[in-house]
Amino acid sequence: MRSKIRTIREQLAYSDPDNPWLRLYFDHVEFPDGTRGRHNRIVEGTGDSGVAILPISSRGVGLVLQYRYVISDHVWEIPRGYGDSADPAREARRELLEETGLQPLELIDLGSIHPNSGVLATRVELFAAKCGPTRAKPTADGHEQLEFKWFSIEAAMTAAETDKISDAMTLSALLRARLRRLI
Repeated sequence: MRSKIRTIREQLAYSDPDNPWLRLYFDHVEFPDGTRGRHNRIVEGTGDSGVAILPISSRGVGLVLQYRYVISDHVWEIPRGYGDSADPAREARRELLEETGLQPLELIDLGSIHPNSGVLATRVELFAAKCGPTRAKPTADGHEQLEFKWFSIEAAMTAAETDKISDAMTLSALLRARLRRLI
C-alpha cells in the first residue's frame, strides 16, 4: 500500500457566513517522500454527501434543463443537490420532488462518486428512482429555472455519447444504471 499525504495544518482560506455551500482550504501537507507542500481543497455544502437522482419510468429517463452560471450554458442533467441531512435517501427524495415534482415508487442506490477528486472534497450518492407517469408541481426556489423532460433510453444514451449530456453526475448515473440493467 502506498503512503498517504499527511496534513500538517488545515488552513481555511475562504468561508462566507451568507453562503454555507462553499469553503476553500489551502492545506499544508507532507508528501510520502518527506517534502512539504500545499493542497487546495474545496468543501461543498455541510461536508455531507450530495445526492444525484436518475428518474426512470416507462417513458425513459427524466432530465432537467438548467442554466449553469459557472459554465455559462444550459445543461441537461439529473436532479441533484446538497441538503442539510446526513440521510442521502431522504435528501434524494426531497431533491427529486423539488426539481421534478416526482415521488419515487422505488429508490435504488447506485453507489457514490467523487466528481473531481483532485480538488473537491465531495462525495455524491447516486440513486435511480423508479417513478410513475404522474408528477406534482416542482417546488424548486425561484433561483432554479428548471425544465423537465422524459428522454427515451436511446435518446439519452445518444446524447451522452455525442456530448449533448456533459454533466459528470448524469453520465455516472446513466452508466451505473445501464451496467445494472435498470435502463
